[in-house]
Amino acid sequence: MRKYIAEFIGTFILVAIGTGSVVYSAATAQSPITIGLSFAVALAVAIYAFGPISGGHFNPAVSLSMAIQKRLSWIDFIGYIFAQFLGAILASAAIYGGVAPYLKSSTVTSALSGQSMTVSQFVNLAGLGQTNFSNGQEWYALAIEFVITFLFVLVVSILTLQRHTPAPIIIGLWLGILIIVVMPITGGSLNPARALAPALFVQGKALAHIWVYLIANFAGGALAAVVTKFFLTKEEETEVQAEA
Repeated sequence: MRKYIAEFIGTFILVAIGTGSVVYSAATAQSPITIGLSFAVALAVAIYAFGPISGGHFNPAVSLSMAIQKRLSWIDFIGYIFAQFLGAILASAAIYGGVAPYLKSSTVTSALSGQSMTVSQFVNLAGLGQTNFSNGQEWYALAIEFVITFLFVLVVSILTLQRHTPAPIIIGLWLGILIIVVMPITGGSLNPARALAPALFVQGKALAHIWVYLIANFAGGALAAVVTKFFLTKEEETEVQAEA
């Protein structure tokens, strides 16, 4: 149970801080760099805090990769993704709940020149940090999300096998860089839970397009597992299975 709670809290931190940096900067000049850095730091901190307990996945695509590599049991995989999706959904709920006080802040009232805006109007206009893409670009978006998720999970899988590497920092920065690169195209999900949670609240096109992220992210994680196993020596593979 401790592992599942750790995955729940870690995913909550990642989604709350990451998407919160998008939502609560809507009234100012948003920067992909600061948003990417928010996701990067949130992930690194979560891994440092909860990695020793659960392995620090906080991403169903990572958990799928670890299960395929036999570094996570399939029973734990089910528990992990349930905890991750729940943590992400509650994080989006928390961000949604913070919109009302945000609208009363001096930053927003100044940007609106004293005019009022309801929570519903804000969410319709600025969103909740959901990932999305232009209509008609489904297969292009799927290809991009598949590739960047594969690259992210591959690096995670390899780095976590190296005992003397500062994996949390590198993994966090790698996530942030990938998000910055593809944010203008797909929003930079790389994580099915992170994609689904805000889409459930925003709905509309974001929810209609969610299948792209679910397929691409899970498929990218699965391919990363296969490639990681290809790179492993027999001795390393035996050691990984013994530790699982």
